[in-house]
Amino acid sequence: MPLSPEQEWTLTACGLVAHADGIVEAGEWDRVLWMLDERLGDDAATAWSELLADRARLHAHMESLAPPMPFFAEGILEKAWRMALADGEGSEQEATVHDALAERMGVPGPEAAHLRAQWLRQAHRRSELVAGFAAILANLDGRLDPAEAAVLDAILERLPVEPERRPALVALRDHPPPLDEVVGELMRMDAEERSIALLALVPVVHANDDGERERALFLEVAERVAIGPTEAQRMLER
Repeated sequence: MPLSPEQEWTLTACGLVAHADGIVEAGEWDRVLWMLDERLGDDAATAWSELLADRARLHAHMESLAPPMPFFAEGILEKAWRMALADGEGSEQEATVHDALAERMGVPGPEAAHLRAQWLRQAHRRSELVAGFAAILANLDGRLDPAEAAVLDAILERLPVEPERRPALVALRDHPPPLDEVVGELMRMDAEERSIALLALVPVVHANDDGERERALFLEVAERVAIGPTEAQRMLER
């Protein structure tokens, strides 16, 4: 099935923001490839992967696209800005690229800046839950082994959080919050935010050599927060 104009713009915008600072982080590409897996067959996904890897070609492709319908512009820009937050912060270069994308879609610069601030606050909230559930998974067997600690620390380091909150989130690695508290907060988020949060946790599930208990808990929580088993399994297979 061919991409809709909205989907094509989403992938293009996300790719351009990922390239903006010249350093494409693994977490950034994971987000793009997740969208590719969801919407494309193997051949089309390969072609898009090659296009996304080439900044110049991707920019030329963006210039060839008709602007998206105004109704879709904010959603596309939100997904693109999530790319900037995948490594913990949005850089000036990423904001500049994002502003250019917004202008191309008919969204004024001040409005785009306001939206980015709103999405950052949303990301801060999501980060608190990711940190909490990651700590629960890493300590599920009652101890934090070196492999789990390394993965957990890498996740905590990349999370977009306010500087004054980072020590509290790091402290969760030894004192995880109650699971029901985390699940309850996840349920208050919209469906896409819940999916993004759980996708970020997959490396912790795989950090344990066995991982069966972690996998089972991940699937249980996914069901509790209304993420279907097919989507949850696809996350774990990434």
